[in-house]
Amino acid sequence: MTQQQSLAVAYIDGDGIGPDVMPLVRGLVDLVLERCYDGRQIISWQPLLLGEQAAREGDGEWFPQATISALRELKVALKGPMSSAIGGGFRSLNIALREELDLFCNMRVIKALPGLPSPLKNPDGIDLVVFRECSEDSFASIELAANSPDAARLIEVLEQELGYHRLRFVDNCALAIKNCSQAATERLIKQAADYAISQRRKKITLVHKSNAWQLTEGQFQRWALDYLRKDYQLTVSDCQQHYLLPGADGTQIQVEQMMLDQVMQRLPQQAGSFDVMVCNNLAGDLIADLAASLVGGVGIIPSVNCNQELALFEPSHGPFRRIAGSGLANPCASVWAAVLMLEHLQLDVAASSLFAALTEVVAIHEQLFQLDTRSSLEQGVPTKEVIAAIIKALPC
Repeated sequence: MTQQQSLAVAYIDGDGIGPDVMPLVRGLVDLVLERCYDGRQIISWQPLLLGEQAAREGDGEWFPQATISALRELKVALKGPMSSAIGGGFRSLNIALREELDLFCNMRVIKALPGLPSPLKNPDGIDLVVFRECSEDSFASIELAANSPDAARLIEVLEQELGYHRLRFVDNCALAIKNCSQAATERLIKQAADYAISQRRKKITLVHKSNAWQLTEGQFQRWALDYLRKDYQLTVSDCQQHYLLPGADGTQIQVEQMMLDQVMQRLPQQAGSFDVMVCNNLAGDLIADLAASLVGGVGIIPSVNCNQELALFEPSHGPFRRIAGSGLANPCASVWAAVLMLEHLQLDVAASSLFAALTEVVAIHEQLFQLDTRSSLEQGVPTKEVIAAIIKALPC
């Protein structure tokens, strides 16, 4: 008799519609595993508190250190959408999680599925993955309030000690620091390159804004290329227009550089020409949201916040508390996040089965994404009916 294998995975229901959706998604995952592996493979779900639920059910703390410690130990989590404390606390619990756990990489899988609404005439070829650096750049949380002593001191240092006089208005001026380091760039490009090779992707696009920030954005692309040359045997193509990265089984992956301006222009017109995109923090945020709008919106897009050891799988949307408890929350992004989690756990049969069922249900139930009268998170089909339809569509 084959011994049953159990994998410990953390779960955080989240806020708003999270408690409506996440228990159903976990039950769906359990059922898929039972059908695909005949009970030989199970997940041992470990509940963790974070956000509103933690404040309500715990000691009032939105961000319990016990949860952080458990995430470090368990390594994998399925997480619902989060809100932030109103009037104080963290500006974003997701940003706080990234900082505390050093989840430097945000990955979003953006793929056109049959039945998804799109402003494009032919969105079928869209299949891209955005790798976004999350520990630096404009989201590094280094902001100085206007008229604060810190802002005044930094302005004084810039002008009097360093000789910079480019700030036009120094009175009542708030400041933010944009940073970019070699270490952060290299670990992000490694994450993206390893993914592109393992998933047999065809192209990597390094996105930058070096026309405005030569010493940060320009350095980002130079460090990325240098790292690929050193550790991945990157070479220049025969046409001298792009680079080539050795892929799996003798294949080659094209590596190109592209200005953020050009990327934003091309996405609505030629989104199918992109594959794996590597971006700094702000650029990745903008690109992922724009790309998502081309394939149904955030109601379908999954997200992964990760580093080399730890991965949190979640929907890319927020808590959408307006319909919390109504039973009309769209679970599709959370289901797709569960697919990515199963792939990460190397449960490929279950992942393929669940994604096939999700794809079939999205194609059949067009009212899941009726954007004319409601948000892509609010639907005409009750949440439980969507989950039931996915269960019915499971191939195994």
